[in-house]
Amino acid sequence: MPAPRFLYKILDEAPPEPLPPTLPATQLDARDGFIHLSTAEQTKYTAKMFFSAHKELWILKIERERLDGPLEYTTEPNYKIQDGCPHLHDSAQGLGSGSVHRVIHVTREAEQDWTEVQSICSL
Repeated sequence: MPAPRFLYKILDEAPPEPLPPTLPATQLDARDGFIHLSTAEQTKYTAKMFFSAHKELWILKIERERLDGPLEYTTEPNYKIQDGCPHLHDSAQGLGSGSVHRVIHVTREAEQDWTEVQSICSL
């Protein structure tokens, strides 16, 4: 299976506009020492598992070829992730205007979970 062209980063608050060359690391990424990413197929499940309390999210659509560090795919059996979540390691640049193709703002209704939101399911 070929590597996907795009990867995705979920944020629970709007990034600055315009995007700076480097966004600050999220608290989770800073703690873990790498950048947590998802594939298009994984994004709705990542949102459901880790952002279920949020009614709106911002998703960074990232061009994989523009990332400056190695990607490692980690399988998380506890979260039923089979194909591995991409983690960006040792990136000097991080995420920002040089790697983010687009910022996608998504919202959900109170009775929906993220796997039911068409805009996130059609990434």
